[in-house]
Amino acid sequence: MKILLLMLLTLASLTVHALPEQIVLIRHAEKMTGKDPELTPQGQQRAQRLATLLAPLNPKKLFSTDYHRTRQTLAPLSAATSVPVQMYNPKALADFAKQLKNDSGTIVVAGHSNTTPELIKLLSGHTVSIHEDEFDKVFIVSWKEGKAILEKRHSNEGKAQ
Repeated sequence: MKILLLMLLTLASLTVHALPEQIVLIRHAEKMTGKDPELTPQGQQRAQRLATLLAPLNPKKLFSTDYHRTRQTLAPLSAATSVPVQMYNPKALADFAKQLKNDSGTIVVAGHSNTTPELIKLLSGHTVSIHEDEFDKVFIVSWKEGKAILEKRHSNEGKAQ
């Protein structure tokens, strides 16, 4: 009886770590040149395609770095879902990854060719790369039985690869 009681108390004291349903990570769309550039017309079209692709996932939160190109990439999705875009600090990715893992629902994060792979590694342990001329990669991190699963897509196709 004492052993059973001890086991129940041990189980009750363990905290269950909830994870989000999924975290969608993208790099901003095509950008102009210069300091803090805006999206090109092609980038604006990609942002619209991303909104069409991601709106059915019913994101609960949208996160962007505080740059024109990332905010503009999420603007159509924000308009389509009525979810405001929140800013995150790309220089504090470890803290941001912990914050994301403690959230719930579907989350979309817009970043950069250097920060998005780093955030994916922090969230899932998976290594990915985004070349300077690549703007179409979409990464979806989800969890099954506590293990991170990484799915790769392209915003041009919307198909898993």
